[in-house]
Amino acid sequence: MDRRVRKTQTAIQTAFFQLLKKQDIERVKVSEICELADINRGTFYLNYLDKYDLLEKMIQQSIQELVTYCQTETAETDNLLIKTFQFIVENQETYRMLIASDKHGLFTDYLKQHILTFTATNDQAQTTEAIFIANGIVGVLNHYLSSREASIESLYEIKPIIERFQLPSNLAKY
Repeated sequence: MDRRVRKTQTAIQTAFFQLLKKQDIERVKVSEICELADINRGTFYLNYLDKYDLLEKMIQQSIQELVTYCQTETAETDNLLIKTFQFIVENQETYRMLIASDKHGLFTDYLKQHILTFTATNDQAQTTEAIFIANGIVGVLNHYLSSREASIESLYEIKPIIERFQLPSNLAKY
């Protein structure tokens, strides 16, 4: 990607993020994003269809950063679940904003899909268990990110639960 395009997209995403901290996505206007990012509307629409497309791209980027982090880090630790939680805690402001703004559940859908891709198996029983676990992991993460009262410890409490299932070896490492 061209450096100027990357710089413009970063400015747009930063402006959008700042606006989402103050107001709900329905109240954010493209003109406000453009003003804050110091670009014109035409430049915005060269990069995104609308503010919802921008949100979806930010969600995809955040999930990809999480996946990349976990893939590089797990080679050493062999504990993907803990690394996932650590990364989300370290970036919780971003993930909280994405969950709060995501009225269509794209974040949770993308995250579940990545977990299921990681745990892919041909065994139907194990696939059903993997779907169950993926939904549980995403549910606990959603609860943690949506609730100010949820503690980091609540994230770590699900690891022994996951270990009780006879799952594919790659999910048990998760």
